Amino acid sequence: MEETIYNLDLHETLYVKDQGLQIQRVPSGWNYIYTRQDFVEENDYYEQVITHIVFVPYDNTFQKVQK
Repeated sequence: MEETIYNLDLHETLYVKDQGLQIQRVPSGWNYIYTRQDFVEENDYYEQVITHIVFVPYDNTFQKVQK
């Protein structure tokens, strides 16, 4: 079965490749978590930084109907 935001369990996260986006199922909707990789020069590594989080309320308007 194709993984979509509608079949995520509570607190399960869907990672959108190459977009810096994580979608986490929370009560009454989803959190869209936008991240970026910052290089830390003094320690020579990359650090994941959350740039912003958007709450999206549950809505099944675009949910595909299973046949």
